[in-house]
Amino acid sequence: MIKTLQKVGIEGTFLNIIKAIYDKRTANIVLNGEKLKAFPLRSGTRQGCPLSPLLFNIVLEFLATTIREEKEIRGIQIGKEEVKLSLFADDMILYIENPKDATRKLLELINEFGKVAGYKINAQKSLAFLYTNDEKSESEIKKTLPFTIATKRIKYLGINRPKETKDLYAENYKTLMKTIKDDTNRWRDIPCSWIGRNNLKIIKGAYVHRKI
Repeated sequence: MIKTLQKVGIEGTFLNIIKAIYDKRTANIVLNGEKLKAFPLRSGTRQGCPLSPLLFNIVLEFLATTIREEKEIRGIQIGKEEVKLSLFADDMILYIENPKDATRKLLELINEFGKVAGYKINAQKSLAFLYTNDEKSESEIKKTLPFTIATKRIKYLGINRPKETKDLYAENYKTLMKTIKDDTNRWRDIPCSWIGRNNLKIIKGAYVHRKI
């Protein structure tokens, strides 16, 4: 991580502060109210540290750049731009035109990156969503992918993405509207003041935002 930060031009006092925070890191586990003996952290960033997501994104961007520059992996064409991936924290979605040929190279790049950064993907929790009407081609692609195959939709950042754009409303907004109506009907019968009801809405909104 430190080498990555140096490569992107982070140095001096700021780099020294990061080194002080992340060099020789330790953690403790509290069990039944008792703090156990400290143990060293060999990889990753501190959970709950506000700096961790930024450091993670900086390091992960090197993998993203490598994927974007790899000619064996072809993305989808949107206007004049070729789009290969979208990133939000540790959620990555790839748009691959040639999955049968590109999957091997993609996994190779991720594994090489993982050797340096300690970053790994869980193939069983990763989903592949195929856009093809050719059953023979789809069957061949499935044999090359180590991921779970989604059949009707894929969920990314809390949004259901179906194959057809016209189904976006039914897959997302209808479900959301039903949840809102159910909550409103339940709140209507709660024996508390308007201020209390308003606080409940704020708490519910914060929960939904965090979940998404």
